[in-house]
Amino acid sequence: MGQLGLEIIDTDTNFGRKMASFFHDHGFSAEVHDDARSMMDRLSSRPPRMVILGEEREPAASLQTLRRIRDISLVPCIMVVNRSDDRADELSQIMVLEAGADDLVDRDLPLRALLARVRAVLRRAEWGAVQVEPTVAVDGWRLIPARRQLLRPNGSECALTTAEFDLMTMLVDTRGRAISRDAIAETVFRRPFRAEDRTVDNLVLRLRRKLGSAQQDCIKTVRGAGYLFAGFADCGLRVA
Repeated sequence: MGQLGLEIIDTDTNFGRKMASFFHDHGFSAEVHDDARSMMDRLSSRPPRMVILGEEREPAASLQTLRRIRDISLVPCIMVVNRSDDRADELSQIMVLEAGADDLVDRDLPLRALLARVRAVLRRAEWGAVQVEPTVAVDGWRLIPARRQLLRPNGSECALTTAEFDLMTMLVDTRGRAISRDAIAETVFRRPFRAEDRTVDNLVLRLRRKLGSAQQDCIKTVRGAGYLFAGFADCGLRVA
């Protein structure tokens, strides 16, 4: 079996190379990046077995990188933080784990202990591989079509009716483009839209309420055109 690929992001390239060398000696191939851009460019085309997120140039950058990864990939991620640094307060364990990290470790953790954490996360990923379901990730929220579920960034479910879920799926699929009431009526209710009928408008109103007060602007009314999904508001996972 070939080596297992790791991507390591850390502005301290000496620390990154030290990790890479250690993991290479224990059956992993590892590439070190001093920022996330080069790794993100090929995440979809050549996904690694795991991403290790260390320090970036800005205190909040690692958290933002993690959220960007989670928008497009389920690759396991471990975040490495320096708890002796005041900036560590800005990367609280709850925030990092809710943003999608599989583990959070101290920068002073011995490399052998980090290796054990990496292997444990990879085992969990392998055990759950047969249960992975297609997921549409949008701004930290996740649509799971097979289970007809919408999950918030913190993992809690936003419970939707069948019609509400169908509408949410339509809006996400056409993000940035207005969809007409006619199209919604045909897709969701399987019947033509009638001008005097408020069923579509009431459905949109109910969906907005389900998404919560912080997300009221994510579904916009476009006069004469219908409704447009502008994306979820960035809230609840900000760095303090």
